[in-house]
Amino acid sequence: MAKQAESAGGYPILLHLQDKQVAVIGGGPVGTRKVRHLLRTGARVLLISPDASAELESLADNGEIEWIAARYQRDMLNDYMPILVIAATDDPNVNQTVAQDAHRIRALCNVANGSSDHSDFSNMALIERAPLTIALGSNGKSPALLRMLKEQLESEFGDEYALLADWLGELRASQRGQPASQAERQMLYENIVTSDVPTLLRVGDRKKARQLFEAILREDIAK
Repeated sequence: MAKQAESAGGYPILLHLQDKQVAVIGGGPVGTRKVRHLLRTGARVLLISPDASAELESLADNGEIEWIAARYQRDMLNDYMPILVIAATDDPNVNQTVAQDAHRIRALCNVANGSSDHSDFSNMALIERAPLTIALGSNGKSPALLRMLKEQLESEFGDEYALLADWLGELRASQRGQPASQAERQMLYENIVTSDVPTLLRVGDRKKARQLFEAILREDIAK
């Protein structure tokens, strides 16, 4: 039997939460950030908190989130059965109750700024260049290192990579001129991303970048 690692790492995933029910407990600054990000995923957000930030109140007034303006009580999640729960109150006892209830209904739970003993997952430092998402994590070991790495990568990865990702996504969806085998398709994509297309996009010459993109595609079709 293989020796178990002393400290197991996490399993990174990107959850698709479109139209999925999620719950955020706590309407302060942390809860506000969580709700803001969850809404960008298309999730249906339930907020449970006696008080909420002006931003959250506005979202509730506009019908973008559902807000139960009450202190969390045992089993409040049962009527909603969210698949994801974030406990973001400033009361450790409430956060622990939320985590216990979430686990009872088999929902994934994160206790923000709390003990990892009650959390099923950790939030990661994100660099977002839609549709690209670059996530960084340290298993909770060094937030300072994550901040430094994030700053470095944010300066390195600009919007040109997002545009290229869109072009490649459109190519994959259309199947236009693409070779039949997976290996040949992979080679085509690698030829594009290792060409001067990203460089041309980085310097703002979108027209030439697109021309080169199409030229690489035509060359591949002609083979």
